[in-house]
Amino acid sequence: MGGTLAVLVPSSAGLVIAADMRQTQKGTFCDGINKIQIPARPARTAVVITGFATLQDMPDLSGPVLCEHMAKTPAPIDFGRSTLAYLDAENTPVAHFDGQRFTDAIFADVGPYLAAEKLREFAGSRIAQIIISSYDAVNRTSSVLAFGADLRGEGQFLLQPLPVTAFTTLQGTSFNPDSDRVLLPFAEVPYLEQHVLAGHGQMYLTRAFSEFLLKTGVGDVSAELAAAAALDLIDAAAKTTKIIPAPSGIGGGSSAVLLGDETVTLK
Repeated sequence: MGGTLAVLVPSSAGLVIAADMRQTQKGTFCDGINKIQIPARPARTAVVITGFATLQDMPDLSGPVLCEHMAKTPAPIDFGRSTLAYLDAENTPVAHFDGQRFTDAIFADVGPYLAAEKLREFAGSRIAQIIISSYDAVNRTSSVLAFGADLRGEGQFLLQPLPVTAFTTLQGTSFNPDSDRVLLPFAEVPYLEQHVLAGHGQMYLTRAFSEFLLKTGVGDVSAELAAAAALDLIDAAAKTTKIIPAPSGIGGGSSAVLLGDETVTLK
C-alpha cells in the first residue's frame, strides 16, 4: 500500500513524529491507518514506512471492500513488520545501529520474491523509505536513520542509508537542545514544498507553524509546539490535495507520538 506524509520535529522534550493516516491502493483511499509503529524494544524508538509499506498481490476488489481485505490479510512483504522484528531482536538504539545486519534481515524477507520475479512491476523505482528514530533521554539527543528500499532495473534490491540533513553521518542524524531547530518531512516532500509551503496550501497553515519558524534552536521548541507545527503541515497538505491532487493520497486523519522520557501518544 502506498502513500504517506510524515513529519519529524526535534524538541526540548524529545522527538515528535507525526504522520497522515491514508494509504492508497489501486486508486482507493484507505483511511484511519496508524503509520507510526512502536517496537517492543528498544525503548523510545519508532518506525515510519513511506511509499509502499507492504507488497502483496491485489485482489479484484475496490473501495471499502478492498480496504477491509488489506486490513485483514497479512502481506508477504511488510517493511514495517520486518523492521520491528529486527529492532526487537537486536534491541539496539539508532546511535548504535548495524546497517549491514539490518540490510541482511530485510533482504531475507524480500529475496524469495525477487528470485520468483514477483516484484518486476517495481523495477527501476524506490519502493519505500524506512525511517527509524530514537531518543536518548540521558543525553537529550534525538536520532534519525532513513533507508531507501530500491529495486534496480536489472532486478537488484538495494537498501541504502539516505541523508536526512547535510549533517548526516553513517550513524544517522542527531539533534540535541543546542542544534538548530528543524522540521523533517518524508515521502511527499516535493508536493509539500511546491503546493503547501510555496503554493496554495499556505492559506491553511496556522499560527503554530509561524511560531515554530520564529524559534532558533531545538531547545526553544516545546513538544507541544513541535506537535502543533507537524500536524499543521499535514493538515494543510491534506486540505491542499482536495484542490491539487498529490501523487499519492495525503489525509485520512493524522497521528503523533513523542519519544521523550517515555513514549507518549499525542494524537
